[in-house]
Order: sequence, then structure tokens, then C-alpha cells
Amino acid sequence: MMTIPLPRPSFRPLPPIAATLALACVLLWFALPVVTLDMTEFLTPWFDHIVASGPIAAFATPFGNYTPAYLYLLAAVAPFAGLIAAPLLIKLVSLAGTAALALAVRHLLIRLEAPQPNRAAALVLVLPSALINAGLLGQCDAIWAAPCIMALTAAVDRKHLVMLAWCGLALGIKVQALLFAPFFIALLINRRVPLRFWPIAPLVAAATMLPAWAAGWAAWDLATVYFRQAGTYPALALNAPNLWQVVEALPWIGALPLSGLALATALGATAAYIAWFSTRRLDGRALLAPALLAPLLSAGLLPHMHERYFFLADILTLVIALTLRDRSSWRVAAMVQSASLLGLFGYLSGLDAMAMIGAILMIAATIRVARPLVRPFANDNPLLARA
Repeated sequence: MMTIPLPRPSFRPLPPIAATLALACVLLWFALPVVTLDMTEFLTPWFDHIVASGPIAAFATPFGNYTPAYLYLLAAVAPFAGLIAAPLLIKLVSLAGTAALALAVRHLLIRLEAPQPNRAAALVLVLPSALINAGLLGQCDAIWAAPCIMALTAAVDRKHLVMLAWCGLALGIKVQALLFAPFFIALLINRRVPLRFWPIAPLVAAATMLPAWAAGWAAWDLATVYFRQAGTYPALALNAPNLWQVVEALPWIGALPLSGLALATALGATAAYIAWFSTRRLDGRALLAPALLAPLLSAGLLPHMHERYFFLADILTLVIALTLRDRSSWRVAAMVQSASLLGLFGYLSGLDAMAMIGAILMIAATIRVARPLVRPFANDNPLLARA
């Protein structure tokens, strides 16, 4: 009797959600007790101010160099300060943001018709850079990345007003959301979204600051918070695995003022990006590679970037790999994740060489993503297009 061979699946089964969560818990068991320099110098003093002044009265005077949206979340858990140590409470807020990010990724994977969206999204919880960001450093990058992913989902659904609202929320949480802005600007031009809708994003961002203003925080200080953040660190690169990490290490560069050159390079690349993708096909899965390229270019070329600023690129490469399930997309995800980890390890260890090695990997990954996007392609997967 003749048998008909069944086609083999093009992807490997993912680990069960329970196993993924168990692994995350084990890793967090070791990470949560660690208190880093950022926690002691910035996050914990802000939290202590909220506890001492009260969740509402704390906002009567400016404190911290983050936007109030994140500080509201710290205020929400302040009543538990007597029961749980401050560093752990701060990390729990960040871990809740990571869970929200996983749900946002699940929503996007469903829209992209990716296989096993529930199990796939659970992998966000064990992604090394996400675990280090929230569980070890207590940072809140997942909290602004989640609305960025929701904005991308709205773009897939062609719900542009919803997309702009999510963009505004992300920007209201942290200025790093601007690293994703070139993609959405190109998309708005590409799809001819009326200009009268564009202010939705900045208006939503401004609305997140209204509670602090109502509590007494000076309006001018709120309006200039992003400008003050930009001038906090003068170094050209702060363990960010990008081009300037390598340039700054060259012996003949010395103390040359390269910030202007770096900014001009980033702005030129952004203008070229917007001009190119405002005329390209941007629908469905064809949105993914251009979306990934935006934060890769922005964080890769802007000055004063930190080791954490490729966080959104980490998430997007994982989304692409989980959607396409092939070697090329997994290879890019591994390169970007490894580069981010080297930047983080460089920050934690004080070894700049680690961030420089990461920069080489990140530059290679950026070129790999960009190369097929600058030539015509016939399929819906520009990341994997071949010559």
C-alpha cells in the first residue's frame, strides 16, 4: 500500500507556557535580590520621596528625571512600602510592565497569524534582556515598549487613530519611544493619514502629565523634562552597542566633540528612512522589517544612547522570528539579543570592550535587516528577501 508522506512543519514546537513561566521564576529568584547603582541613586530615592510625602502630595514639587507617568506607577505601589522592601516593589512594577509587554506581543502575533501565539508571547518573559531590564536593573523599558507594540498592531489593522493614541502613551511614559517615531511618520505619509490627526500622539503624551500638573508640578518643568534628560549624560555612548561606542574608543579620537556629527548623521539617516519608506509597500508582515529598522538606526546613530536603548529592537526581532520561524530571522534575533546583552554586561561589569563587541554585532544585524529593504522585493518578507 502506498503512503503519502505528510509535510513536515516549518517550525519547532515551543516549550509549554508553564515551563516558560517556571524558568522565568527561577531566573528571577537570583535577580530580584540584586540592587544596582541605578536603583540606589535614582529609583529608590524617588520612591522614598513618594512614600514620605504621600502618593499625591509628592507631585507638588518636581522630583526625578523621568516623566510623571512612570512615577504614577511607583505611587500606586507606595502604600505597600511597609510590607515589601522598596527595591522589590520597584522591580515588581517593572515586571508587571513585562507581563503587559508579553500580552501586547501576543496581540500582535495573533494579528500576524503567527503559529502558537500564546506560547510564543510567553517567551518575552524569559528573553534575557527583558529579564535583566526588569528583574535585575528594575528599569521600566517594557512599560513604554508595550504601547509601541500595540501601536504596531493598530498599524497592521490600519487603525491609525488608535495607533497614534498608543504612540502618545508610549511617549508619555518615556522619551525613548521617539526611537520608533521614524517608522510611524513614514507610515502616516505612506497611507496619507490626514494631518489633522497627527497631533493625537503629542496630545495624549501631554495628557499623561496633567495629574502631576494638577498636584502642583510646574508646567514649565513638565514641558522641558525631555530636554533635561537629553543633557544628563555627556558621553557619546554609554555602553550602547552602537557605532559611536566604537568611534569613541579610537585612540586618535580623544575628546573631540562628536555629538554634533552624531546627531547630524542620525537626522540624515532618519530623513532618508522616512523618504524611502513613505513610498514602499507597508502592509501586514511587510511592516515588520521596516519597523525593526527604525529603532536599530535611531539607537545605532544617535549620541548619548544607553545600553538599554535597543530594548524595542530586541522585542521586534523576537516577534519577527516567532512569526516567520526560519533561520534567517532567528539569526538576526540572536545577533541583536547578543549585542544588547554585551552592552548590558559592559554596564554591569565596567568593561567597555564588551559593549564594543556588541556594537559590531548590532551593526552587522542592522546591515542584514536594511540590505533587502533598499532594493525591490517581490514577497511579503523583506527581511529574508534574496538578491
